[in-house]
Amino acid sequence: MQTERSPLKLSYQRVASHMNLNNKDIWLGIGIIAFGVMLLTVAIPDHVSSPSNVRALVLAPTFWPTIVAYMIVALGVVLVASRLIDRPVSASDETWNGDGIGDELIHGWARLLAMAVLMVGLVVATPILGMVLASMITFAAFSVIVFSPRPVTSLVVAVVLPLLLYAFFSHVAGVAVPQGRFLTLP
Repeated sequence: MQTERSPLKLSYQRVASHMNLNNKDIWLGIGIIAFGVMLLTVAIPDHVSSPSNVRALVLAPTFWPTIVAYMIVALGVVLVASRLIDRPVSASDETWNGDGIGDELIHGWARLLAMAVLMVGLVVATPILGMVLASMITFAAFSVIVFSPRPVTSLVVAVVLPLLLYAFFSHVAGVAVPQGRFLTLP
């Protein structure tokens, strides 16, 4: 015997679940902010050494980790602010009713496993293919794994971003980027 749910009860469950999702996001945002502050106040100053004779600020070893830490804090603030102004959390009716969660969970674990294999592949392929080519392939494969809504843009970024980073680090910063056996860049 199957009982029907009343519309009022369904509405209450959606509101309660929405509030629960917002609270989780707020706490997640606070945790992200705390992590970024810890990076800025403890991890970077204590564990990233920077010589005093660095000729340009962007070449200092502490510059990019500090930029990333500030970005982490900013994203945490954005997450908390977006939930405090009660921006609606988008979810399908299937999620609210609990139907189909098993399939989503299996697909999520499959993508996580594929990402782990992809990261191991990057580590193994870098000495053979070089950092630039291995990064291009990894980024393109990552776009496939996460079902990128813009595959052409992802492919362009997969090619251009590693080349730009190589040009900066190799020619501007003077940092040696691992070259592969099959492809040597100038």
